[in-house]
Amino acid sequence: MIGQTTATSVRHEPLITRYRGLICDLDGVVYRGATAVPDAVETLNRLTADGVPVVFATNNASRPPEDVGDHLRGLGVVSEGWSVVTSSQAAAAHLAQHLDRGTRVCAVGGPGIARALTEAGLTPVRVAELGEEPVEAVVQGLGFDITWRELAAVGYLVQAGATWVATNLDPTLPTPHGNAPGNGVLVAAVQAAAGTSPHVVGKPRAALLDLARSRLGTCRPETLVCGDRLDTDIEGANAAGLDSLFVLSGSSRLRDLVFAARSERPTYVAADLAGLLTAGLPLGTTASGDRTGITPDAVLRAESAADNGELLRSVVATAWAALDSGRAVPDDSGLWSEVEHKLGLVPQLEPRKIT
Repeated sequence: MIGQTTATSVRHEPLITRYRGLICDLDGVVYRGATAVPDAVETLNRLTADGVPVVFATNNASRPPEDVGDHLRGLGVVSEGWSVVTSSQAAAAHLAQHLDRGTRVCAVGGPGIARALTEAGLTPVRVAELGEEPVEAVVQGLGFDITWRELAAVGYLVQAGATWVATNLDPTLPTPHGNAPGNGVLVAAVQAAAGTSPHVVGKPRAALLDLARSRLGTCRPETLVCGDRLDTDIEGANAAGLDSLFVLSGSSRLRDLVFAARSERPTYVAADLAGLLTAGLPLGTTASGDRTGITPDAVLRAESAADNGELLRSVVATAWAALDSGRAVPDDSGLWSEVEHKLGLVPQLEPRKIT
């Protein structure tokens, strides 16, 4: 287990060899919309071929796991060695622990919600089917055809005493055209009307990751979470007591990582999912030969970066140490973007002149 391993002994071994199972986010880690992230599919196929089980855990409640699986297979991910869990399934599992089998639950959102409730032994009911028979709970998740009447119905049910479960509170949903309103926006509308808050199961809450880990059959020290969002994937991993790898292939950027709250700090950092197959030390670890004191300008001054992964880890660790001791760290977004370019994390830009 990583907590019992010396920095010297882990310096040269692939990161994933320290764990028995991987919980992996999807959008921004494995794919961006319909396109696979470079090296992601190859890395996943290598892991499953080597016997490392993978559970993909997604906050997106609109699609059932089968549809997500079809998407992954269409990208070239092999058919065995992995499974998918969604926030809809986490919501259904939570309610199944508290309600009798067959209990009517109002499902508001995409088809994945009703499917998850049925699989959990509950009876999903759409708003149009409510009638006079009462429901004990309502699950609200993302759906692309949600109407004002459905949002109003959620508010009415909650005010009448129904248990309210939200699959997630993500404020935005990435699309090819930019960020669109996420489920958190719709939940906030109901919350403003109902005057109360839902029970939330998606990341950064621990419930979804706990469900994923139960699928893996691993204990906490044997489980690694990989994600691209600090405020969901990484904060969720910390809430669930799990180590995490933050990758810079999706939403959150290097500057976000440097200035992340303690609750959002990952165990490791890498450019992308392929970092699982390379050596790397935890961000809080130092060892003989480490390049400490690496600053953004020092990275930009370097003529070449023979080990970009080590430079990335060092600059983040140095910035955290400075911030934790009350020292100033430059927060210029342009500077941090150029550091990303220097480290090959994004396409090259014109270099910044160092003064």
